[in-house]
Amino acid sequence: MSWTDRPPSWLPPLPPPKRGRALIVLGWVLVGGTFVFIFVMSYLGGTHTLYTLLPLLLGLLCIIVGLLRRDSRQR
Repeated sequence: MSWTDRPPSWLPPLPPPKRGRALIVLGWVLVGGTFVFIFVMSYLGGTHTLYTLLPLLLGLLCIIVGLLRRDSRQR
């Protein structure tokens, strides 16, 4: 390992790679799971309440926050 492999001490630390990816994956799992649940319940003739939309809202929020965190690294 050479001394040129290390970044200079005056540079700020680099953020970790793939920032926000966990939030994006969690959001897609919540959104996909909610849609599967809604379709299965509709096919079976069951009813679901508006509380079913809470995981959908939470999933969309996770996707948005994950994309914003990922985008802020690019600047």
